[in-house]
Amino acid sequence: MAKKICLIAAALVLTASFALASNLSLDDLVNKLQSNQSKINDMYAETVTTITSNMAMPGAEGRGPQKMVQKGKMWTKGENKSKIEMLTPMKQTTITNGDKMLIINSETGQKMVQDLKEMRKKAGGVAGSGGQQMGLAKAKEYFNLSVSQKGGNYVITGIPKEANKFLAKMEFYIDSSKWIPTKVLMYGPQNKLISQSNIEYQKISDVWVPVKNISDVTTPAGKMKIEMEFNNIKINRGISDNEFKID
Repeated sequence: MAKKICLIAAALVLTASFALASNLSLDDLVNKLQSNQSKINDMYAETVTTITSNMAMPGAEGRGPQKMVQKGKMWTKGENKSKIEMLTPMKQTTITNGDKMLIINSETGQKMVQDLKEMRKKAGGVAGSGGQQMGLAKAKEYFNLSVSQKGGNYVITGIPKEANKFLAKMEFYIDSSKWIPTKVLMYGPQNKLISQSNIEYQKISDVWVPVKNISDVTTPAGKMKIEMEFNNIKINRGISDNEFKID
């Protein structure tokens, strides 16, 4: 499922001080990225996701290019708790807490619990946590990471530690003026680009928060564009752990 694919990334906007920062290590870079993320204890947002594709999609009608609009709400807390409530076109709630994910069919009440650790292992570490982006600190568990400079950008390249027939490499780009991830490229066999995601941010309560994520995905079955917008964003309002309870 496209929304389970965690797409993390970065685009580096160089400043005049780049020469002084050009020797940053991977750990230095991760620490700088976490300096912004650590300010977010919890977050609530309302989402609108527009998916256009030439592949058949559940909930879409007609032939040829397909378009589907999903509306929902999301709650996140810490690094490993999230809740996504889909309102249209289908009603479904997905809760993640640590390595467990609970999916609830809101119409039937049917529940299903999945092991995220096993899912990530099979996907080479890129399987997300209910729509959350996997941080670079977490990515170190699944990838051999290295830092380089390319076209005036910091680029973190990740190669799966275990052989993966779907994913050969990921490239993360970092904005060095804000220290936030803004772009990710994912490559399949023969280093063919299969996905590119770009993230736009807005400063809310002195924190850079994603407000739009645009992903272009290419698969053997066709192409898909996913544009996700975040509205009515609320930061650090004290979301209860009960929102993420998995029975």
